[in-house]
Amino acid sequence: MRQGEIDAVRSYAQGLGRTNRKSGHDRTIGYRYSYLSPSPRGHRWQWFWGSCFHAVVMAHVEPEQAAAELKTLVAGQDANGFIGHMTFWGARPWGLHMLDHLQSKPGERPRHTALIAPPVLAQAVERVAEIVGDPAFAPQFTDALDRYHEWLAENRAPDGDGLLVIVSPYESGMTRSPTYDAPLGVTGTPGWLRLGVRARSVDLRNWLNSHGTVRMLRTARFYVKDVLVNALYAESLETMARLHRAQMDAAGAETYAQRARLVTASLVDKLLDRSYGAFFSLLGKEEARSVPLTVAGLMPLVIEGLPQDVAAELVERHLHNRSQFWTSAPVPSVAASEPSFDPRGASLSWRGPTWVSTSWLLWRGLRRHGFDDLAAQLAARTVTMVAKAGLREFYHPLNGAGMGASSYGASALALDMAGG
Repeated sequence: MRQGEIDAVRSYAQGLGRTNRKSGHDRTIGYRYSYLSPSPRGHRWQWFWGSCFHAVVMAHVEPEQAAAELKTLVAGQDANGFIGHMTFWGARPWGLHMLDHLQSKPGERPRHTALIAPPVLAQAVERVAEIVGDPAFAPQFTDALDRYHEWLAENRAPDGDGLLVIVSPYESGMTRSPTYDAPLGVTGTPGWLRLGVRARSVDLRNWLNSHGTVRMLRTARFYVKDVLVNALYAESLETMARLHRAQMDAAGAETYAQRARLVTASLVDKLLDRSYGAFFSLLGKEEARSVPLTVAGLMPLVIEGLPQDVAAELVERHLHNRSQFWTSAPVPSVAASEPSFDPRGASLSWRGPTWVSTSWLLWRGLRRHGFDDLAAQLAARTVTMVAKAGLREFYHPLNGAGMGASSYGASALALDMAGG
């Protein structure tokens, strides 16, 4: 990658503080918040995994904002440890969309949604601490992280396999992925309106069940053990083990390490299609295997404890395959060989376009499993793509053209891939 390209991405990242920052005093929670919205238009609230990505980006250019980003996120945490996938800082009830209300618990003044997000908070805390070189940074989040992981284990892992269950496509971060067509009852080639209506009907049902975990899981029509969510959960548990070990808490570290091993083993035993060499989500309580092959099917690569032979097959058979994921602007959200692959899917953005956030996650996985040369190639292609097209929400996987929202903060993760 060229230095000029890195400088361009750094300049884009520096501009996020001017274009995307939201700050003020929330009277309901009683907290002075500061966070970056995903983009200046159409994304007003603090999004859980987007905020984690923003913290990593800002650690390179504005460390104070990186800290504020994560502190704001955990300031919205409930006493029981839950953190919603969106937090409505400074909102008035009449200023929220109907969908925001449906995704929140009825009978309460909405402060956040009742939905989870892919668990990347511990990873963000660890990465920011590494970038700023401050050993005292991570310990200040330990209590919030412990309560958050306890909530997940107690409320969303109903079976002995330790795997989390999601009850809405919005919980995956990949809302319009073709993985969810079957649980949404959609066949053929769906349009954005039909998918949107079906997704909202899922949230309505969960709302009628008061987003109560036991009843909601028992009656859920959308019940998915998602590959991406559980791969990141296993990585998050591994991260928590490292954080506790660094704080000389051997017992706490071992507890998290055991949970990570259980989730990893369940992913390999239940979600890995060994004949195909990739992972697929499980749909419904009958645990039917999903289709098609998406970028989520490669995501267990982020897990340090993933067996090396499994990691190698993911990389050699799929990720580094030009007919599937190693396109000109990798990594597409659906394998290019799949009939549902739509590289121009502006309104169905997880059905083909490339997202920097998932490329960043896979880049971390490649480095973790010793594929350093391929990781460097992925970083170089991503930096070139972002430098040329700017911070866009997603990109055309065949030519790198920017699509979707502009000034999209998570795409500045290319700066982390460039080495800062």
